[in-house]
Amino acid sequence: MNLAPNPPQGSLRFVTPATAAELSRRAKAGRAVRLAPGIYIEDATLDPEHAVRHHMYDIVAHRWPGAVLWGRTALAGGQPDDDRLYVCLPELGRTSDLRLPGVTVKPSVGPAPLPGDMDFVAGLHLSGPARTLIENIDVRGRRHAGRAGTRVVETRIDELARSGGAGRIQNTLAQLDVIAGHFDASAVEATRVRLAAVLGTNNAPKVQSPELRARLAGMPYDEQRLVMMRYLADVLEQRAPRPVPISGAPARWAWLPFFEAYFSNFIEGTEFGVDEARAIAIDGFVPDARPADAHDIAATYRLAADPGEQVSVPRSADGLVQLLQERHARLMAARPDKRPGEFKEVANFAGGYRFVDPILVEGTLRHGFTVVDGLTDPLARAVAMMLLLTETHPFDDGNGRLARLMANAELSAAGQVRLVIPSVYRTNYLVALTAISNGADPGRSLIAVLEYAQRWAAAVDWTDYRRTDNQLTVLNAYLDPGIADATGQHLLMPS
Repeated sequence: MNLAPNPPQGSLRFVTPATAAELSRRAKAGRAVRLAPGIYIEDATLDPEHAVRHHMYDIVAHRWPGAVLWGRTALAGGQPDDDRLYVCLPELGRTSDLRLPGVTVKPSVGPAPLPGDMDFVAGLHLSGPARTLIENIDVRGRRHAGRAGTRVVETRIDELARSGGAGRIQNTLAQLDVIAGHFDASAVEATRVRLAAVLGTNNAPKVQSPELRARLAGMPYDEQRLVMMRYLADVLEQRAPRPVPISGAPARWAWLPFFEAYFSNFIEGTEFGVDEARAIAIDGFVPDARPADAHDIAATYRLAADPGEQVSVPRSADGLVQLLQERHARLMAARPDKRPGEFKEVANFAGGYRFVDPILVEGTLRHGFTVVDGLTDPLARAVAMMLLLTETHPFDDGNGRLARLMANAELSAAGQVRLVIPSVYRTNYLVALTAISNGADPGRSLIAVLEYAQRWAAAVDWTDYRRTDNQLTVLNAYLDPGIADATGQHLLMPS
């Protein structure tokens, strides 16, 4: 006896003269669900919409064997777009829409599988890259609901260039030449001129997509990161400003730049004892074993302590690029192998996470600046600037320290207390950044972390080195975050 349980998606059944009566009885008894004329699912525990999604391609292949998933559906990788699945064949047989729970299959007459098309599930096919572009571009007088439109095509061309460079564009053009005779000549030509423009082999047409327009102007950018920035800006604009102004005599803040630099380097793994770091930054001591690390401490301190640098913020996209390169050149002057002041030429990663591609760095910074510049609250600008630089990671090294310096300049320029991220708070800070990168949080965690870091810095007495050092010890600021988590200790707020 077969005791195997029925799958939750049930079994797909198509009506035949021999099974029609049986399936009708089973449907009336609640053992089967009629999805469409002649199509049933038996013994499903999933709701009909989810069961249909599981069986969808088998249903399409039964109705239109060997069909091509085209247009919007091809752009979506074969998935329904707005609950519609577009299929085509030269001869359809049945031409009416197939309405199923949760999805409508929309057939139309179109070319059979062509060179470059991809085999899909259940004997179906998926339009290849060149065909997908032609099928989706607008052709005057020949609009179709299955087409996504010219702007979407242009954005896809930018994605092809970003992911595969000139070689991928050349391959797509070659594929287009092979299949051109199967499509409207004007659609083929409109696609061709846009691909060729990316290679610089013809004058750029007037384009609708801002991503492709930026690429053709020589300044491509990472749209995914800009979407991330806009989401963060939306959250920041909903937040009520909570100013934390600098107060008291200037002497009260005397040692804040040193400890800011000390902790900023500690986050990046440049670890010295605090007294040794003081000798390096203040007295010019350079340990024989670690001269480059010592320079990192000293250079970060000089940038944090310089009154002009503290309040120097970019007022334009050009100004942002220039200021970043100048500060990075000073920050990494002792590390010529890190190409001080020059944007990266090789992609960089944190674990498996890839930051903005080198070719997209300057464009992403310039477009990202418009998001930062649209914010008025100083902490909001600081948070947005930090995210822009940590996600772009524009240089080979030093990006985290530079991001914190640039964020703090936004605060100093407005007369507000700078951020300090002590060692024990490192995990909180990095987890909040990672949550944005992974799409788990649009930025609320990062805002909360940095708000606390600013209030904490405002409450510490930075007047005297030894007194501050003792206070930071009591507040757990120096604790290793792993040990702190294991022992239930955390950063304490000064009373």
